[in-house]
Amino acid sequence: MNSPDSRHRRLWLHRTSRIPVAPPIAPTLALVWAALVCAAPFPDRAAAAVDTTAAVAGLRHFAHACALDGGALWGRSLYGPVALVDRATRLTIANRADSARAWSALDDAFIGQLPAGIGLANTSFDFGGARWAMVLLPLPVDDFALVALLAHESFHRIQRDLSLWGAGPPCPHLDTRDGRLWLRLELRALVVAVRARGDGAARATRDALTFRRQRQRLFPGADSLESQLEIQEGLAEYTGDKLALAATGLSVERVARDMERFEKRASYVRSMAYGSGPGLGLLLDRYAAGWRRQLTRDSRLAEMLARALRVTPPADPEAEARRRAGAYGLVEVEREENVRERERQARASDYRARLVEGPTLTLRAGNINFSFDPNSLVPLGDLGTAYPTGTFMAAWGKIEVESGGALVGPDFTSLAVPAPSDTSVRPVRGPGWRLELAPGWSVRTRSDRPGSYEVTR
Repeated sequence: MNSPDSRHRRLWLHRTSRIPVAPPIAPTLALVWAALVCAAPFPDRAAAAVDTTAAVAGLRHFAHACALDGGALWGRSLYGPVALVDRATRLTIANRADSARAWSALDDAFIGQLPAGIGLANTSFDFGGARWAMVLLPLPVDDFALVALLAHESFHRIQRDLSLWGAGPPCPHLDTRDGRLWLRLELRALVVAVRARGDGAARATRDALTFRRQRQRLFPGADSLESQLEIQEGLAEYTGDKLALAATGLSVERVARDMERFEKRASYVRSMAYGSGPGLGLLLDRYAAGWRRQLTRDSRLAEMLARALRVTPPADPEAEARRRAGAYGLVEVEREENVRERERQARASDYRARLVEGPTLTLRAGNINFSFDPNSLVPLGDLGTAYPTGTFMAAWGKIEVESGGALVGPDFTSLAVPAPSDTSVRPVRGPGWRLELAPGWSVRTRSDRPGSYEVTR
């Protein structure tokens, strides 16, 4: 997931920097690094919990997967600088040396500490004059999930070079009853299509496109938002699954099962493309040869698939969608979404009371970097989006929200949290959050809202 979006929410050549596939990991690796960290400024217990052996093995698995692909998928190799980072200590295991050569070479990896100014997330990031992929430790133990995750973030690393970098906007309509209803039915049809062959696969693909058309008809502008998110995150997820399928030898049934599990996520607002992207990509592989060479950042994957199958809009989109939806559990999904909609309205009302109507602390910046759980967001219309948890950084410093939520404005230039009871202590603390102010910044009372505060220089 590329910050501010991450997955499930950012060189230098060296003679030992390429991770070989075949050689086994030295049995002394963990012991040697344990000796190194004893003298380093890491919390001993946290550093000891980092499984460096598994991390290096993961880098080797990824190198092997990239070698098998040989750059065929995107016309260039996905293999490049990768940093595996422990969130607690910033301990980093990488397949490249850092630019300052401060990291220690150990076997075929480099180990050190990521600088404090770099945000932590599954993402791509700029460091020392190069673009890196970052993945937080521990790595998945499942080989498919491991390769898919590393390939996903490595696609983000090269995405700008492919001219496929996009905004990855939130899709607030996907938190509503009807938005979720028709997305869930689309996902179910995509799963059937991925599993099937012949006429059954084509029929299920057309069903998925019919459900999508009905959803986007109900929410003007949804087609643009969803397509942008699918270019930004859906292509990355598809890329991860493609490399993982080739590296593990598993069938597309594995992807279908992951898509089924995706449907159970609590929120689709920033994550829908993680479910739809692999399905659309695999079906385009089947029905539209050479589609990847035609892509631009403005492409719409579903429209490309509709053209390949010569799908035409029905005369009565709603009636046709409901007719087809019965085979995918329409009654069951409607019942579940009716219950969720009542709960959503209560949750949104609670966030408005605490983050809009009540006393708040507001932080503003032209560029706020943040990492968060994309499965838990609560859109509040024109007010912005409530993030239950997350880490947010800007010129004013860093705020960590562990509970209680933060309201991010619709233009991503403002952040509000419940007001603190004491603004004189450092770090500043409030209900469920902790703020480390950068030098020169302070908390001041807002003259326009008694009881509320703002961070100013």
